[in-house]
Amino acid sequence: MRFNRRDVWVGLAIVLVVIIVGLLIRRSRNRVTTTTPTPISNTSLTQEIQDKFKYQIPKDVNSIELKDATGGDSRGIATEKEILVDAPTPETGYFYQGWLENNGNLVSLGKLQIAKGGWLINFDGTKYPDHKKVIVSQEKVLDNTLEKKILEGSF
Repeated sequence: MRFNRRDVWVGLAIVLVVIIVGLLIRRSRNRVTTTTPTPISNTSLTQEIQDKFKYQIPKDVNSIELKDATGGDSRGIATEKEILVDAPTPETGYFYQGWLENNGNLVSLGKLQIAKGGWLINFDGTKYPDHKKVIVSQEKVLDNTLEKKILEGSF
Protein backbone atom coordinates (compact mmCIF):
# COMPACT_ATOMS: atom_id res chain seq x y z
CA MET A 1 0.00 0.00 0.00
CA ARG A 2 1.40 3.29 -1.05
CA PHE A 3 0.50 6.72 0.38
CA ASN A 4 1.15 9.97 -1.32
CA ARG A 5 1.91 13.22 0.45
CA ARG A 6 -1.58 14.57 0.05
CA ASP A 7 -3.14 11.55 1.80
CA VAL A 8 -0.72 11.92 4.72
CA TRP A 9 -1.56 15.62 5.18
CA VAL A 10 -5.33 15.01 4.98
CA GLY A 11 -5.04 12.19 7.52
CA LEU A 12 -2.93 14.32 9.81
CA ALA A 13 -5.43 17.22 9.56
CA ILE A 14 -8.32 14.88 10.44
CA VAL A 15 -6.43 13.53 13.46
CA LEU A 16 -5.67 17.09 14.65
CA VAL A 17 -9.32 18.18 14.27
CA VAL A 18 -10.48 15.13 16.26
CA ILE A 19 -7.94 15.85 19.03
CA ILE A 20 -8.89 19.55 19.21
CA VAL A 21 -12.64 18.80 19.30
CA GLY A 22 -12.05 16.19 22.02
CA LEU A 23 -10.05 18.65 24.12
CA LEU A 24 -12.68 21.37 23.72
CA ILE A 25 -15.48 19.01 24.78
CA ARG A 26 -13.48 17.81 27.78
CA ARG A 27 -12.61 21.37 28.74
CA SER A 28 -16.24 22.55 28.54
CA ARG A 29 -17.36 19.70 30.81
CA ASN A 30 -14.77 20.60 33.43
CA ARG A 31 -15.34 24.35 33.22
CA VAL A 32 -16.39 25.87 36.51
CA THR A 33 -18.99 28.52 36.03
CA THR A 34 -18.73 31.47 38.30
CA THR A 35 -21.77 33.48 39.19
CA THR A 36 -21.91 36.89 40.66
CA PRO A 37 -23.44 36.59 44.11
CA THR A 38 -26.74 38.37 44.60
CA PRO A 39 -26.37 40.95 47.32
CA ILE A 40 -28.38 40.22 50.42
CA SER A 41 -30.41 43.18 51.52
CA ASN A 42 -29.73 44.43 55.02
CA THR A 43 -33.15 46.04 55.02
CA SER A 44 -35.65 44.21 57.18
CA LEU A 45 -39.22 43.55 56.09
CA THR A 46 -40.38 46.17 58.57
CA GLN A 47 -38.14 48.78 56.96
CA GLU A 48 -39.25 47.78 53.45
CA ILE A 49 -42.93 48.07 54.42
CA GLN A 50 -42.31 51.42 56.13
CA ASP A 51 -40.55 52.69 53.00
CA LYS A 52 -43.34 51.47 50.73
CA PHE A 53 -46.11 53.00 52.84
CA LYS A 54 -44.08 56.09 53.77
CA TYR A 55 -45.06 55.34 57.36
CA GLN A 56 -42.96 54.91 60.48
CA ILE A 57 -43.93 52.09 62.85
CA PRO A 58 -42.99 53.29 66.34
CA LYS A 59 -40.16 51.29 67.93
CA ASP A 60 -42.10 50.81 71.18
CA VAL A 61 -45.04 49.13 69.41
CA ASN A 62 -45.30 45.34 69.40
CA SER A 63 -45.24 44.17 65.76
CA ILE A 64 -45.05 40.90 63.85
CA GLU A 65 -44.25 39.83 60.31
CA LEU A 66 -47.08 38.24 58.38
CA LYS A 67 -45.97 35.29 56.25
CA ASP A 68 -47.58 34.23 52.98
CA ALA A 69 -49.80 31.20 53.62
CA THR A 70 -50.19 30.43 49.91
CA GLY A 71 -46.53 30.09 48.93
CA GLY A 72 -46.67 33.40 47.05
CA ASP A 73 -44.81 36.68 47.48
CA SER A 74 -47.31 38.57 49.65
CA ARG A 75 -46.04 39.88 52.96
CA GLY A 76 -47.05 42.20 55.72
CA ILE A 77 -46.57 43.69 59.16
CA ALA A 78 -49.14 43.79 61.93
CA THR A 79 -49.14 45.84 65.11
CA GLU A 80 -51.78 45.94 67.80
CA LYS A 81 -53.38 48.84 65.89
CA GLU A 82 -52.92 48.16 62.18
CA ILE A 83 -52.13 45.71 59.43
CA LEU A 84 -49.92 46.80 56.51
CA VAL A 85 -49.82 44.41 53.55
CA ASP A 86 -47.70 44.30 50.41
CA ALA A 87 -49.78 42.11 48.09
CA PRO A 88 -51.08 42.26 44.52
CA THR A 89 -54.50 43.67 43.77
CA PRO A 90 -57.04 40.85 44.17
CA GLU A 91 -59.06 39.66 41.20
CA THR A 92 -62.15 41.69 40.31
CA GLY A 93 -64.90 41.04 42.84
CA TYR A 94 -62.51 40.03 45.62
CA PHE A 95 -60.93 41.98 48.49
CA TYR A 96 -58.64 41.49 51.48
CA GLN A 97 -60.11 41.12 54.95
CA GLY A 98 -58.29 41.31 58.29
CA TRP A 99 -58.91 38.91 61.17
CA LEU A 100 -57.81 38.27 64.73
CA GLU A 101 -57.92 34.71 66.06
CA ASN A 102 -57.86 33.11 69.50
CA ASN A 103 -58.07 29.30 69.64
CA GLY A 104 -60.18 29.12 66.49
CA ASN A 105 -62.43 32.05 67.43
CA LEU A 106 -62.27 34.62 64.62
CA VAL A 107 -63.02 38.32 64.81
CA SER A 108 -63.36 40.17 61.53
CA LEU A 109 -61.59 43.52 61.38
CA GLY A 110 -63.13 44.42 58.02
CA LYS A 111 -61.81 45.16 54.55
CA LEU A 112 -58.27 46.35 53.99
CA GLN A 113 -58.10 49.58 52.01
CA ILE A 114 -55.64 50.45 49.28
CA ALA A 115 -53.02 52.82 50.69
CA LYS A 116 -49.85 54.09 49.00
CA GLY A 117 -49.28 50.99 46.88
CA GLY A 118 -50.26 48.46 49.54
CA TRP A 119 -53.17 47.48 51.76
CA LEU A 120 -53.99 48.84 55.21
CA ILE A 121 -56.50 48.49 58.01
CA ASN A 122 -56.55 50.23 61.39
CA PHE A 123 -58.23 48.60 64.38
CA ASP A 124 -58.30 48.72 68.18
CA GLY A 125 -56.43 45.62 69.35
CA THR A 126 -57.08 46.48 73.01
CA LYS A 127 -60.66 45.23 72.49
CA TYR A 128 -59.27 41.73 71.81
CA PRO A 129 -56.34 41.18 74.19
CA ASP A 130 -56.52 37.37 73.93
CA HIS A 131 -56.51 37.28 70.13
CA LYS A 132 -52.81 36.88 69.31
CA LYS A 133 -53.01 35.57 65.75
CA VAL A 134 -53.43 37.95 62.79
CA ILE A 135 -54.79 36.69 59.48
CA VAL A 136 -55.36 38.40 56.14
CA SER A 137 -57.70 36.58 53.79
CA GLN A 138 -58.99 37.01 50.26
CA GLU A 139 -62.77 37.24 50.29
CA LYS A 140 -65.69 37.57 47.91
CA VAL A 141 -68.30 38.25 50.62
CA LEU A 142 -67.82 40.46 53.68
CA ASP A 143 -69.07 38.18 56.45
CA ASN A 144 -67.74 36.20 59.41
CA THR A 145 -66.54 33.26 57.31
CA LEU A 146 -62.88 33.13 56.33
CA GLU A 147 -62.64 32.09 52.67
CA LYS A 148 -58.95 31.96 51.66
CA LYS A 149 -56.06 32.65 54.03
CA ILE A 150 -53.32 34.77 52.39
CA LEU A 151 -51.11 35.94 55.30
CA GLU A 152 -50.75 35.02 58.94
CA GLY A 153 -48.60 35.63 61.99
CA SER A 154 -48.82 35.58 65.78
CA PHE A 155 -47.77 37.90 68.59
